[in-house]
Amino acid sequence: MCSVLLLGAAMLCCASVHGDTDCGLTNISLALESEECGNCVTINTTACAGHCQTQDPVFKSSMALITQNSCNFKEVSYTTIKLHNCLTGVEPSFTYPLALSCECSQCNTDNTDCAAVSSGPPECLVS
Repeated sequence: MCSVLLLGAAMLCCASVHGDTDCGLTNISLALESEECGNCVTINTTACAGHCQTQDPVFKSSMALITQNSCNFKEVSYTTIKLHNCLTGVEPSFTYPLALSCECSQCNTDNTDCAAVSSGPPECLVS
């Protein structure tokens, strides 16, 4: 399988918090770099971005359940592309998510990478 480095998926959103109305679909570009295939490809897809209502109480108690919501996939489909110029024996396909709808909810670590996005573009896009 190609070792693919996903970078450049930073989403910038400037909006004020108005409940969950600011959470929605946005178009993004992902740069895929594959050393085994010797290429760099930019794909366009949709992701979820925006603000969700949240709270950080002044008085914190172990008795109170506090949840922090973020803008996450509600419905998703997957698209597969074929990378070109791959070495013999290297799997040339790469599958990525395409958001169909979004919701404000807790991040589900079973199907989502809830960590922060990378700090910069892949080397193949830097001149």
